[in-house]
Amino acid sequence: MIRSRLFLRLLPWLALLALPTAWGRIVINEIMYHPPDDRDELQWVELLNTGDKPIDLAGWSFIKGLQFRFTNSNILPPKEFIVICRDRGAFVIHYGPKATVVGEFAGRLSHGGERIELADSSGKSVDAVDFDDIPPWPLSPDGTSASLERIVPDGPSDSPDNWAPSPLPVHKASGGSPGQPNHAFATNLPPIVRDVRIDSPSSGHPITVTLNAADPDGIEAVTLHFRRLSLDGTSSRRASGGAENQKPIETILAMTRSTGDATRGAYTASVPPQPEGQLLRLYVNAVDRQGSRRTVPHPNERRPTWSIYVGTITNTAAVPFAFLVQHGAPEPPGQSIRNMDWSGRRARQPVRSTEPARGDATFVYMAPHSPEARVFDHIRITPRQAGWKVRLHNDQLLDGMSTVNVLFEYQPRFVLAEHLSFEVFRAAGVPTPLSGHWRAWYNGRPVGYHLFVEQPNSTFLRRVGRDSDGDLFKLIWYGGDLIGQHEKKNNPETGHGQLVETVEQLNKTRGADQWRAIESRFNVAGFINYYAVNMVTQNWDGFFNNYFLYRAPGADGKWEIIPWDEDKTWGDYDGASPQYDWYTMPLSYGMSGAQPRMKLTERFFGGGGPHGGQSWWRNPGWFSGPLLANPEFRTRFKARLREILENEFTPEKMEGAIGRMERSLEPEIRYRATVVGGAQDGGPPKGLGFGEVQDDDAVPNPSTAAALERFRRHMDSFRRQVKNRREFLLRELDQER
Repeated sequence: MIRSRLFLRLLPWLALLALPTAWGRIVINEIMYHPPDDRDELQWVELLNTGDKPIDLAGWSFIKGLQFRFTNSNILPPKEFIVICRDRGAFVIHYGPKATVVGEFAGRLSHGGERIELADSSGKSVDAVDFDDIPPWPLSPDGTSASLERIVPDGPSDSPDNWAPSPLPVHKASGGSPGQPNHAFATNLPPIVRDVRIDSPSSGHPITVTLNAADPDGIEAVTLHFRRLSLDGTSSRRASGGAENQKPIETILAMTRSTGDATRGAYTASVPPQPEGQLLRLYVNAVDRQGSRRTVPHPNERRPTWSIYVGTITNTAAVPFAFLVQHGAPEPPGQSIRNMDWSGRRARQPVRSTEPARGDATFVYMAPHSPEARVFDHIRITPRQAGWKVRLHNDQLLDGMSTVNVLFEYQPRFVLAEHLSFEVFRAAGVPTPLSGHWRAWYNGRPVGYHLFVEQPNSTFLRRVGRDSDGDLFKLIWYGGDLIGQHEKKNNPETGHGQLVETVEQLNKTRGADQWRAIESRFNVAGFINYYAVNMVTQNWDGFFNNYFLYRAPGADGKWEIIPWDEDKTWGDYDGASPQYDWYTMPLSYGMSGAQPRMKLTERFFGGGGPHGGQSWWRNPGWFSGPLLANPEFRTRFKARLREILENEFTPEKMEGAIGRMERSLEPEIRYRATVVGGAQDGGPPKGLGFGEVQDDDAVPNPSTAAALERFRRHMDSFRRQVKNRREFLLRELDQER
């Protein structure tokens, strides 16, 4: 009876692993469904004839997933491959002539997984795969550069255990091996590993790892492998003193079968106690009695190990801790998609990416008073001006963010003003990047509090309820003309056509006709909210540039605007007074036909620079000019501005945001002055390393008092801005009635 029950429990596993006799058929062998940078013109599917006779595919078709039919005779010889792609020109440029491309399919493959099904000329289903982008399916094919490779061609098509990620290229680029045997090819399916569990790490205690493994050939061995890395940017070295560039030691532990038998059982091993403040990277090897081996996680995965932090949570601050660790050489700053040369819907030869397909950096995040640390490993940390871009994997997000800018620009005020502006945008209902402050370390070196700002990208669009297939542009001041100033951030093949057409329509219409064009093409409420918040915070640079534009997909897709780069606001501009006592940016600012207000002497005798003596003056933006000058839009804009001034931008309401920031950051001002301002060379005091959380006033420092005084002046200036700017705008609104 016991053996019967065991047999019934094993049936699902054994049925999955049992391979059919190689009888020769056409199979879906490899899929590129999500090329990096969302370059969907490089999507493709490869078919393989696994038999020993040629097969004519005339009349065959994909009945799910792809829209493609073999209309002519297509003889596929035995053991040969053919490819159906989305864009033949782009495919040949990228992959070369190695693969036989028989046609282009219509539509596109889903990035989130779907069913692809192939039928013969009689309509009978021949092969199908219902792939996904979540475990147990491989993750690297979902935008990391890998394709989805079938392991055993005549093995089960719908089992994720018969699919593996292709090798990742050194630099981010669409990978895979179309027209060639898969790198993962095998004649015998390796063991299946499931239900991996790793105990919560705790310094001074062993870490137990358990899993289930099954194989009808019998399991020969299961081993646990781990490496220990320091989170100060250097790896643990051999006791004998290895070279500085030596890789960390790998320890191998035999896992013991605790229940079951050789065909299916539970295995366990314990990692010895580890020192405080270490990162452990672990993986498992399982080998069957035929010699077939499976490594979990797969070496080609975006995260080829399980990674855990061993340490005690010590964050009692009001802000999260952010430990950024680059284990190898820092990568160069990111490459813009605008450097690629595009013509219509077909790509010319692009500039080859220098971005790595997979990073070798770690981000450890500790929320205030949280019982655990969150580890984001094998990520990319890209240097950028005044900080870093932390690029997480899209299946492991932080509060819905996939890319986070960690910044401390040359003026401490920027770190405060930018977050405060985003708070006002959020209160007004504008789709706004998340922002806040972290206490940061880089490679073990404390760098004090930093601003974090979510990067507008596809993940951001999904978080704020927008279709990520829409077009995203970043406005840059140095672009020159309309196209040059709008940096395309995604969908490069769609170009700037809709943008050019929209601006032309705005410029050639007036009055009621223009308003109808605005209503049909724009999210009117969103633009009004954006310009109203710009007006109250005196974002003098945010009408002309320094924002993102988004257009929803489809012929009826509407434009929206997303705030960005809010540092010089709240009375600050190029040439501002040290007291930040500028409150009088006019209500007409940003609209077509507006002129700077000049002093009488400047009006008659000139002087003061190219903008009538006002260094903050900017010409109207491509959109702000015609929108704010349209009578109907302007009426609604002024009404909404008054609502915000009366309900949101009030001393009482704004004190909540200002007070929260003041209370949470005052200890961080002290801490930063201690660890950054006190070192003669600009670095931290000697002996302060990763994981050591120092009391705010543990190291007396003359700069602490100066930093606190400057911080309090800034906070007071924000409060004065709310009062005086609000009063000025209400007077302006009353005068325009």
